[in-house]
Amino acid sequence: MRPAERPPPSFGLYLPQVNRGYRDLLSFAKAAEQCGFTAVWLMDHLVLPGRPGPVLEGWTLATALAAATSRIRIGHLVLCDSFRHPVLLGSMAATLDHISEGRLNLGLGWGSSPTELRLLGRTPASAAGRAGRLAESIAIISAVLDGRDIDHRGAHFIVAAGGIGPGAARRRVPLFIGGASERTMKLVREHADWWNCPAMERRRLAQLTPLAGSARISVNYSLAVTPRPVGRPRPGSFPLTGTAAEIAEVLRADRALGAEHFVIQFTDPAVTPAELERFMTEIAPAVGGPEGDSQA
Repeated sequence: MRPAERPPPSFGLYLPQVNRGYRDLLSFAKAAEQCGFTAVWLMDHLVLPGRPGPVLEGWTLATALAAATSRIRIGHLVLCDSFRHPVLLGSMAATLDHISEGRLNLGLGWGSSPTELRLLGRTPASAAGRAGRLAESIAIISAVLDGRDIDHRGAHFIVAAGGIGPGAARRRVPLFIGGASERTMKLVREHADWWNCPAMERRRLAQLTPLAGSARISVNYSLAVTPRPVGRPRPGSFPLTGTAAEIAEVLRADRALGAEHFVIQFTDPAVTPAELERFMTEIAPAVGGPEGDSQA
């Protein structure tokens, strides 16, 4: 696709729900919807090793935010496959897609935090085992979202069931797969509508993009906007720090590598909803402008 034919970029707001109350998160979700972000993204952790604090459960929170908003899309970067049986997760996803009237983004990962699983009393499988489980989960979840009977016999799941819910509210729920390992990129090529590049892996974006196959690309950014120039940020710098113009320059460079959806997390714990408006008026237009009705 030639650059002139590419759709304009879209922007999502990442709101990890640790040490944050529901009303605070709701105010940010509503502000993001009002000023032109196309998606709100949550995390899916129950325990955060090295980062203590109360954590709101991600799926319940997503449902509440979906019911309290009307246009912005809702998703997780990413859901931990090990937490839920795929039939249950597929049914939950279909239900939330109906509640939101087709605004669900389904983000999945194979649960790459063995420490968290051990703290929860789970014995994590090998990386190959968790990746294999995710591949089977995707097949089962897809059947549930399509409203098809399930006849799956694999190494991790044996499911023979029909009549599980009405399927999704629309023809297809966009599937985002997050991560950057070789096994993850194989799953992306085989199954994903979108590949989500974690913020810590941005330095390898040019290397990883060809491995995503036909999947569209979203990228996470942990950033802080400064009033004074800090000099050109290093490629893949984490967190991304600079003026609005410096940050826009980095996002434009990543867009040239194929990024279409930019997921923004503000590092300043004192950030206010007004900063979302500033991002969308000062930075987003310099990258290409909000997309409007987006599938991300």
